[in-house]
Order: sequence, then C-alpha cells, then structure tokens
Amino acid sequence: MDSRLTRRSLITGAGAGAGALLLGRGVGGAAPLGRSAQSALPLIRGGRFTQSVASGQQSLNGITLWTKLEGVERTSRLQVEISRDEDFRSVLYRQDVVADAEKSFAVHHRAENRVLAPGEQYFYRFFTCDENSPVGRFRTARPDDSAEPVRIGFFSCQDFVAGYYVGHRGLAQEPDLDVVVCLGDYIYEHLYYEGPRQDTTGANKDGEVQTLEEYRAKYALYHSDKDLLAMRAKVPLINIWDDHEVEDNYAKDKPGAGTKQVRIPFAQRKVNGYRAFFEHMPRIRVPEEPDRTYGTIPLGANAELFLLDQRQYRDDQPCGDQFFVPCTESEAAGRTLLGATQKAWLKEGLERSRARWKVVANQAMIMSLDGPRGQEINKDQWDGYAAERQEILEHVRDKGVKDLTFITGDIHSFYVGNVTPTGRGGAPGDPPPVATEFVGGSLTSQFIFPPPADTAGGVVSEVGILSNNPHIKFANTRDRGYAVMECRPDRLNVTFRAARSVTDEKADVYDLAKYELAPGEFLV
Repeated sequence: MDSRLTRRSLITGAGAGAGALLLGRGVGGAAPLGRSAQSALPLIRGGRFTQSVASGQQSLNGITLWTKLEGVERTSRLQVEISRDEDFRSVLYRQDVVADAEKSFAVHHRAENRVLAPGEQYFYRFFTCDENSPVGRFRTARPDDSAEPVRIGFFSCQDFVAGYYVGHRGLAQEPDLDVVVCLGDYIYEHLYYEGPRQDTTGANKDGEVQTLEEYRAKYALYHSDKDLLAMRAKVPLINIWDDHEVEDNYAKDKPGAGTKQVRIPFAQRKVNGYRAFFEHMPRIRVPEEPDRTYGTIPLGANAELFLLDQRQYRDDQPCGDQFFVPCTESEAAGRTLLGATQKAWLKEGLERSRARWKVVANQAMIMSLDGPRGQEINKDQWDGYAAERQEILEHVRDKGVKDLTFITGDIHSFYVGNVTPTGRGGAPGDPPPVATEFVGGSLTSQFIFPPPADTAGGVVSEVGILSNNPHIKFANTRDRGYAVMECRPDRLNVTFRAARSVTDEKADVYDLAKYELAPGEFLV
C-alpha cells in the first residue's frame, strides 16, 4: 500500500483556491525517513501510550493519526493499523511509523489510501512489540455531493486548574460527531485561577512554562485527564491556537507582557510554544509553511470549515489592550487581525465555497461587544480591528455569500447573534446582517470580567450586554461548556451544553440553549 502524502492529496493553499488544510510530507525538521530506513530501525519494546491517540485533518480518503510514546530512549519503529471493526478482525491498512526522539517521540502519520472510503467510520490503533495503544475512531470526510448532516462540536479555553473536563466527557458521548474543533487556549501558559486541580509545571513548579520541555510538560499535564483523552480518541480533532498556547495577549512578535518572570526571550518562547503545539496535535506540519494553521476542511455538500489564525499575523491590540476605554485607534484603516495573505485567502474561499453552510472557526468574537452602545469593551477581538472586519463582511455582502456562520471561543461566555459589517446591528440605521455567530462558552475558564462590572445591571451583566448590543440575542456568562452545530440542507441547528459543575468531577451536562435557522435566515 502507498500511504505517502502528496502536496495535493489533502489540501491546497492560498495559491490554489481555498482548498483544505495545507499539508506537506513531514512534521517539521528533517525530511521523513523512507521505508527502507524505517524498517532498519528497532521495534519499540517497553514504550507506553500514556497520552492515548488522536486523529484529525480528515479528507475523502485520508486521516492524520497521532500518538506519543513514553519510556522510549531512542528513535524507534512501531506500527499503526486501521480496520472497519473495533476488534480489528479485518485490517485494511498497516504501516510502519517512527517515534522520533527529536519530536519527543510524538508520532504523526498521514494515512491516505483508497481503501478508506469517503464518509465512512474506521477504527485505528498503534502497537509496539509488547503493547497496543487505546483504540481510536474517525470518520473520513463526506463527498462533495453528500447531503448527509454534518455535526461539528466546538470548545475553547480549558484551563486545567479551573475545573474538571466535564464538557469533554459530554463531547465524547455525543452521537455521530464528524469533527471537534478547539477554538484556542488548549493550554494555559501560567496559573490564572484557583480550582480543584493543581499545576506544578514550570522551572519553579509555579505553572509558568517558557522552555520547550516546560511546554511539553504542560501538554502532558493536560493529557493526564481521562475525559480529554477519551474525546481525542473518539472524534477527529482540529485545533486552532489563540494566545495561551504561547503567552497571554501576545500579538505576532510582540509579547503580551503578562509573564511574571521572563526567563526566555519572547522569540524563542514562541518557537517553543509552537513546536510543542504541533507535537501534541493530530496535524501535519508543513515544511514550506511550518507555522501555518489556517486552512479549510470540506465536509460534504452541507458544510465547509474555515480555520483562522488570529495571533501570528495581527497588529498589536489598540490603546494598550485596556477594557472599557474609548479608543479611536480601533477604527483605523489598515489595522489587521489576519494579515494580508490570510485575509485574501478567506475572502476568496468564502466566495468560492459551494457548501450550504460556510462555518468559520474564529478565535475572537466578531460581533461588537459594547458597554455602552458604540464603545467597545474588548480590544482583543474584532472590535479592535474594525476596518478589516468591515472589509471582509462587505465583501461577503457584495459577492452574495449566503449562509455564513462563525463559531467562536476566547471570551468565556455563550453568545448568539447576528453579524454585520460594522459589528453592530438591530437598531435604526444599522446595516443588515450578513452572517450569524455562535460563541460556545469556555470548557472551564472563568468569566473574564470581574465584579462589579458583571453584577446585576452592570455593563457586562447579561442584562447589560443584551440592552447595549441589540444584535446579540442570547448571553450567558455564568456557565461553562461546549456547543454542537449540525449542518443540514434545510437548516442549521446549534445546541449549547453546559456542565452542572466544573468543580464536581462526576457532574453531567445539560442543554443550555438551542437554535435553529433555515437557509437565508438570521436570528430574531
């Protein structure tokens, strides 16, 4: 079998249209070993799969498979296999793969082969001489003409100390998810909250990570959670990063100034954070563009998923990134959140897409969040880059792009509303909406605005948010959880699910809110 990944087998980049996620043949660093070189490596004995398995970047005939070995001392060989059945009675695919010491024994394997049919469910596992990994499950992408529903789970902001991953247990139990999207802040680089769990990573055992080994230890800590590992094994996972994967509120090459004790120059710290991110995610790192994360994943006739990167190309946040401060700089022409190349790619891709629902995975809220009306609260979202927001959304309007929706993280709240080119709507003189937005809360991280602003009647209380922002139709700042979006030919369904408690490890999840839209509709 030939499972080699070609430059056009999964994704194309901006130069070839919107495409899918840009992939290459390696996972950073040196070129991958050929088959004869792989076969010459020793088979692993005694390795342990303590971080389980994961899959991602599904295509019609392919998937990226991931695992990570512990207890291995040198670059060695293991195998991966894929079957239609969970007990592997009939193995369709088997390959040698390499656990590379340079990558801390993380394994990224692109299984691209016609034995994998579009839109079908498969099981996979890795194995050494003396141990099998947990069994994982994935579904390949549906063909372009498939009218089957597409179900997308999404979450963000999963601070380990702040609470238990009740939401991941819920996601793992969701029926028929095609993909789960993490919208950023998969880890937190230092301690922000008091909660039921402890984090002693970092040089001083204070939770502050800056070196590569410290970032690796942080991911290992997060991957000690059984509910997170169960979710990663059961559903393909796509991650986009926000700021905490490196440092809070950083912008491109400028640090966020939130680090208590700087031990590593920021440029090297960013390299360390990026490298650890790619090592621990089921995605192929592209040699030509090793830090690129934006791209698309077509999921059939009903959905195309657009993934954004709003950190490594952005201008710095305006007006010192202060909350509740009037700021004319936010409106300045030429300020960019996406950078010129990514912005052009997004505009072209949305115009080109023929999917019923265009779903944009968006780190920071694109609707305005005002208090009072006309004065943005948060500069670290699209409100701080208003001219670029207007350019993109006027392009959507002028090109007749229909059924566009944004799924969003970052702000630790659930919001639902309509998106206009100015970010504001629902009042006389406001432009009509061109898209909708569903902000899916946080998995554990607490509301970002402290009292008294969020107390009854305060500007960021739920009542204050709704009165100052008529384009926002639902606001919940108190609950933690996740969301599921179902894309059908005749409707879009979105369900917010919340944990009854994130401080009780045995808590369950419940339906917080449900929404349904027909094509061409907006929220009322």
